[in-house]
Amino acid sequence: MSSRGKKAQRQEERRQAALAKARRRKFMIGAGIIGVVALIVAFVGFRPLPEELSDVQTFPDMGRNHLAEGPPLPDYNSSPATSGDHSPTAAQCGIYTSEIPDPIQVHNLEHGTVVIQYQPGLDPDELQALQDYARTKTSHILLAPRTDLADPVVVTSWTRMLRLQSADIETIEVYYETFAFAGPEAGVPCAFVVEESL
Repeated sequence: MSSRGKKAQRQEERRQAALAKARRRKFMIGAGIIGVVALIVAFVGFRPLPEELSDVQTFPDMGRNHLAEGPPLPDYNSSPATSGDHSPTAAQCGIYTSEIPDPIQVHNLEHGTVVIQYQPGLDPDELQALQDYARTKTSHILLAPRTDLADPVVVTSWTRMLRLQSADIETIEVYYETFAFAGPEAGVPCAFVVEESL
């Protein structure tokens, strides 16, 4: 082989080595990015709940199909319902003086709404505190009475429930900040537009 041929061969070998090094570098950078993303996802998905939410119950996801209008109603695995087949129509967000049926509110939960329900006999000052709190949110919150509650106040989101013995606004705020906008169809708007309170 001529000296010119040897020189060309060495140049080609150096070029191939440089390409291989560049490919290794790209692979390492890509692997590093994937690792960082995986760590972030793991942290967000598996981080412990704040102490205020230690009593939150989580229920198995019952799916999210739309129901035909009218009976029969689904047999939900929690009361109030936290997932499952539901009405094709969600409620507008805001404050209600009448109950919101499970099939309707489950549709709201699917969109990432937090639903706060209270026993109709709740102390008026506590009810006022709940109404005042709900008004601090511009979207994705529903407040309504519910006659069959076993606890004075119950807060729900998709597959989750927190039972409270009073209108504990600080805990409700932590719940909202943790679970609002987190349903399987998060991103669907639900502006605060209903104001039925007196």
